[in-house]
Amino acid sequence: MRNSLATLWVGDRLGPIELASVASFLRMGNPLTVYSYAPIQNLPPAVQARDANEVLPTHRIAVYAREQSPSLHSNFFRFALMRNTDHTWVDLDMIALRPFDFPGDRIYGYEKPDQVNCAVLRLPKSSPTLADLSKLTAGTRGIAPHINGLRRAKYWVKTLGRGVPIDRWPWGSTGPRALTAYLRKHDELKHALPLEVLYPILTRDCRRFVVPGDLSDASFGEETKAVHLTASNINKIIKAEFGGEIPEDSFLGHHVAKARAAGLT
Repeated sequence: MRNSLATLWVGDRLGPIELASVASFLRMGNPLTVYSYAPIQNLPPAVQARDANEVLPTHRIAVYAREQSPSLHSNFFRFALMRNTDHTWVDLDMIALRPFDFPGDRIYGYEKPDQVNCAVLRLPKSSPTLADLSKLTAGTRGIAPHINGLRRAKYWVKTLGRGVPIDRWPWGSTGPRALTAYLRKHDELKHALPLEVLYPILTRDCRRFVVPGDLSDASFGEETKAVHLTASNINKIIKAEFGGEIPEDSFLGHHVAKARAAGLT
């Protein structure tokens, strides 16, 4: 059975990467719901639109102070999605190569040898990891869970025991780093999927997705369900190296073309 997928989008339009991601999931037959706090002008008709307030009511989108990124709020939302629905969370910079038909109520995978990512996430409602992640809110103040030992002690001393506001925690502290730390704490890391299933291309090598003639769907084995583009990095590379245009003869270019052929752009 195909997994029912869902995500959150902050903004009124999807970009070419997001539309390519949506198209890939629809091609694989996975139902997709996109939650938002305001209407999305170019959301494809085959995607179910839902009010994000159904999952996580809010009057303000939480952002990281330094990056001004709503990734912070997205992390709070994905944990609420685990608590309140039976969907599997997906980031809209995942490109599905095969149907998502994972058995069971756990879906998370390694993105590097010592860390899992939450770009694809499903946790059972009874998971102690989910319970800990759910304690993270916009009002949280403390030390990021992945910071340990002497470094953690130094943070407490430096902040006179008050800790740091969550919006000033290091990048990833409420996402992959927190997920990995809590999975390890509760002995749930053993359920993580191997790296090649969801993250066969490391983030440091994400440029390969836009290099003409490099990667194609055929570059990946049958064990690979999807790849993670890491849109924040890819967009910088496209702007710096390709004049803001996605190279047509690249992995991403081919998937943008498939979305366009399906009438999604």
